[in-house]
Amino acid sequence: KRFLKQRTEMLAGVSHDLRTPLTRMKLQLSLMKDDNAKKELEHDINEMTAMLNSYVSFVRGEAAEKIEETNINELIENICKSNSSDNFKIQYNFEKNIKTLCRPIQIKRALQNIFDNAKRYADKIEIDLGTKNNELYIEISDNGPGIPEKNYEDVFKPFFTLDPSRNKLKGESGLGLTIARDIIRSHGGEIKLL
Repeated sequence: KRFLKQRTEMLAGVSHDLRTPLTRMKLQLSLMKDDNAKKELEHDINEMTAMLNSYVSFVRGEAAEKIEETNINELIENICKSNSSDNFKIQYNFEKNIKTLCRPIQIKRALQNIFDNAKRYADKIEIDLGTKNNELYIEISDNGPGIPEKNYEDVFKPFFTLDPSRNKLKGESGLGLTIARDIIRSHGGEIKLL
């Protein structure tokens, strides 16, 4: 309980720190003249704000985001489109059109954290989506160097990094996979490294 309280307090501080640049971005947005760029930035700011609020609520046990039926194929396709680039290729294989009840912003955040981790060390990612024994599964693999098996559990601990000096240069917080696992577990699922 003490750990959860400390983590909640820490994330409340992070939330406050992130709200300041978001507020500045909103002010700059009001001064923009390019309507297309303004619309795109406004969408990004609103999504970032919603994700931030959603996770802080999740950690506090409030889970403010509503559970709704979500097309997982579309959700993953949208993440793939926003992450694909000349330097990072994404392939996906969907068994069929899959809908499930979830908190879509939280699930998107969990998957984005996994993508962010892959993008730091790999240039190709593959995603398989399907159902097995009435359960949804998402398999994500990349061509990066991988994580040593002895550290499979460590990487889910808050602030743990395999190479602290390298990760500081890459801007890692050490919370990405921790948050991903918390979100997935809150939906009754599990995340595993193989």
